[in-house]
Amino acid sequence: MYLLIASDLDGTLLLPGDTFGSFTKSVIQSLHHAGHHIVLATGRHQTDVESLLGSQSLPVHLITSNGARISSACGGLALSEELPASVVQILLGETRGDADLTINLYCQSIWLMSREDENLKDFSQNPAFQPVLCTPGSLPLRSIQKVFFFQRNKDHAALLRLQTRLNELLGEQISTVFTFPWCLEVMTRDVSKGKALRQLADFLNVPIQACIAFGDGLNDADMLSGVGKGVLMGNAHAGLIQALPAAEIIGPHTDEAVAHYLWNHLLQSASVPA
Repeated sequence: MYLLIASDLDGTLLLPGDTFGSFTKSVIQSLHHAGHHIVLATGRHQTDVESLLGSQSLPVHLITSNGARISSACGGLALSEELPASVVQILLGETRGDADLTINLYCQSIWLMSREDENLKDFSQNPAFQPVLCTPGSLPLRSIQKVFFFQRNKDHAALLRLQTRLNELLGEQISTVFTFPWCLEVMTRDVSKGKALRQLADFLNVPIQACIAFGDGLNDADMLSGVGKGVLMGNAHAGLIQALPAAEIIGPHTDEAVAHYLWNHLLQSASVPA
């Protein structure tokens, strides 16, 4: 029995347009009433996710900014891992002069971006949480959950070189992950969805092997590999499928495949949701 259910959002639980399907919302409510814990584990900012949830009152725990922030549904656990100001200073210093990079910062409640970028339309469609433009020279150094970079030409090889350079400069002070091939994210050391999920499971007194997790991106790999069962979406990134070759693959997020899987495997004895 899986007592803890963790799911990525984009490409996994959300429909196109950054919306929760009606069947998905019904299944989440049914799982909650059946005694399961539901976790939304995402690279998005917590403010962004809260605006997507709106007034729906879905009983969920939140892991946001790729694990840099944790918030339990009951409010009893609220953790935030921020990058040291000295690290942010180096990150900005290494990238301000690159005309092909757009610098993004997730602060305590806002998203700062160094310039307009066409890649934004593929990154966030939530009108309630959009970036605030801020010149590279005036970007703050403190209270930063993560720094991430859009490669304006979607040149993954260029971001791989940047990742190598930043790891050489900052070593064990940072963790890096690709949300998309053209988006490199940097958090403080040891931050990941997998670590955050283990912390939340400890708080809830649920063994990590009693957790099932769903995802589609490279930033989901450590979360999916560290639980009782990791499940991949039919639209999962090829690199994730290669990293977890034994994982079960289900349908695409456009079919609300996570909700249907959970209904069939955990709730099939209950009444069909409205």
